[in-house]
This record gives sequence, structure tokens and C-alpha cells, in this order.
Amino acid sequence: VQTCALPICFMPRLLILFPCSHLGNLLIALPHLRAMLCAHTDALLVVDERYQALVAQSLPGEQRLLFYPEQALSRSQSLWKRIRRYLAFVRAMRRFKADISVDIEGEQKSATLSRLCGAATRIGPPRRHGRWFYSLSLEPDWQGHRWHSYASLSQPAAPSARYLPLADCPGSDAAVRNLLSGQAENTCLVVHVGATKTYKMWHPEQFASLCQRARRAGLTPVLIGAGHKDRMQIARVQSFLCEPVLDLCDQLTLSELISLLQHSQGYVGNDSGPMHLAAACGIPVVALFGPTDEHIWHPLSDQARVLRWQPCAAKCQRSNCVRDSYPCLQRITVDQVMDTLSELGVIPRPQAQRISR
Repeated sequence: VQTCALPICFMPRLLILFPCSHLGNLLIALPHLRAMLCAHTDALLVVDERYQALVAQSLPGEQRLLFYPEQALSRSQSLWKRIRRYLAFVRAMRRFKADISVDIEGEQKSATLSRLCGAATRIGPPRRHGRWFYSLSLEPDWQGHRWHSYASLSQPAAPSARYLPLADCPGSDAAVRNLLSGQAENTCLVVHVGATKTYKMWHPEQFASLCQRARRAGLTPVLIGAGHKDRMQIARVQSFLCEPVLDLCDQLTLSELISLLQHSQGYVGNDSGPMHLAAACGIPVVALFGPTDEHIWHPLSDQARVLRWQPCAAKCQRSNCVRDSYPCLQRITVDQVMDTLSELGVIPRPQAQRISR
């Protein structure tokens, strides 16, 4: 890990920039973000405001936070409202008067905030026109998991590649029990059928077959998701089922989703943010991978297993499959998923019946 040489007597004011909108990236980065907060008394962490609940449960009691108003800056708002909201955020960030800023993701928005924050030393990864954004560019380790890439830029880095533990939220527990309508929490198999990209999605008919098999095995499949794309994918899955599966799409807050996962038997889903969240909750996870690289994005949990039918061809790209129809993902079988759930201890073992004499 590369660090800046600073005088011992000087404790700089550190601005940590991570306004990334991807849930999985934040979960992977949080151990490093906490390490920087612990090492620097005068520090301020910038994260996306939609993840306030996650940050509160990962960093309980932490007050050195500034939330980036991603949703308030969407195009659904008028241009004038967006400008005013953005300028208000930049003013709040500059009031911190950072000496050093660290951007370990290197997105366009975080790089721009680095340039606008007023810090004399601005650290970030190499990028196009990087000299304009950063005063010091450090080359991340791109060879391994994204956790190691973040470790290359963190000041300092977390000691081990694990998610942060998530604190319980009793209020959310009660809300989840109400949504489950009396179904046993300890038999829930949470299933996320969506993803940010179509090429990450296992076929809806396969998910429907998985739900049927899981029910026969004594589990209660629960579909989760958020937004139009997930709703459409869930509708396709339900269309293949004679008896609909419990659908909690768009019905859970982030804290309630965490509570549901913490009390569930297991999780099955595509490569997505909820996959990482389930792994962070410590439950068994079956992650379905296609053209994305599991060496970079696999869940950081001993209770997680990655399934892929076959390696991608050398000329394959994520958005362009040379073998057509992404056999790496779509040929994963329901039997493989069920066998993996069984290996992880998710499927309840049948109880031996007593023989009356």
C-alpha cells in the first residue's frame, strides 16, 4: 500500500470520497473507509445518501459523514434545483477545509469532487485528464479482487478482505415479520432475479424452476428487488409459476432488506449489490456469474459459492458474447444450484419419522 509521507507533528484533515452509487462497491470499500476514519481524528467521509442506513449499521455511532445527494441530482428534478442542491453540497464539503482528499473509486463524480474540495493534496487512481483532478495519482492493484484495488489507495488499508459486520435493527425486524405474513423466517430463501445489466441475469424460467424446487425442499422463496428492471424480471419469473412466490420488490427499505437477509436461511442471485449484501449478512450465498470476472467481484465470505457453467472465450466481452446467449451463465442448471444449497446446509434435512409398534 502506498502512503504519503507526512510530518509526525502534523495531523491533516482528511476528506474521504466514496459517493459511488453501486451497493456492492460500497460494501467492499467500507472496511477501508473505516480504517481511514479510525486512523484520522479530523476526517470526513462522503457517501451516497441512499446508503445512510447501511453506513449507520456498518459504522454505528459514526458522525463524521457527509451524504452526496445523488437522487436529488437526477434528471427528474429541474435544472435549477439540481444546480442549487449541488452547489449547497460543494459548499458543505469545502467548509470542512480538508488538507488531503482520497478518492479510492475514481469515478467521474468523485474525481470532480476531489477537484472542487479545496484540498492541497488530492489522491486518486490514474484516469483520463487525471492531472486536473488529482495532485497525486497512485496505481491500484488491478490483478486481484476489487478489495485489493481499494487497499492500494486507502490511507491506511483494512487488514483483511472481509465485509464489516452489520448491526441489528429491531424496528426493521418487526416490519419484516409483518411483511412475511406469518411465514417462518428460518425457512426463507431470498432470491434476487435482477441485476444492473441484462447479461448478468439468469433466465426467468430457471429461477421459477428453482423456486418450485426450493418449496418442495421445505424452503420459502422470497423475491426481492427495486426499480422497473427488477419488477419486469420478477413478473417474468411469476409467469412461469402455477403458484406465485412471495414478492417483496419495492417493499423493503435498506434496513428491512438487511433484517430479512440476516434472518433468512440462504440467498441465490445474480452478480449484484444484493449478492454482496447477503454475504455481508453472513448467510449462505449462491452467486450466479456470467461474463463478469468473479476474481474481481466474488463475495467476500466463506459461506458463499460462485457458479458458472464454463469460462468465457478469450474474445468475449461483457456486452458481446461470441458464443451467443451467454452459455457461461445460462447453462447453469437448477440441479447445480440446489446441490450447492444442500452443501451449504441451506436445505433442511428431512426428519426421520418414528415407526409406531
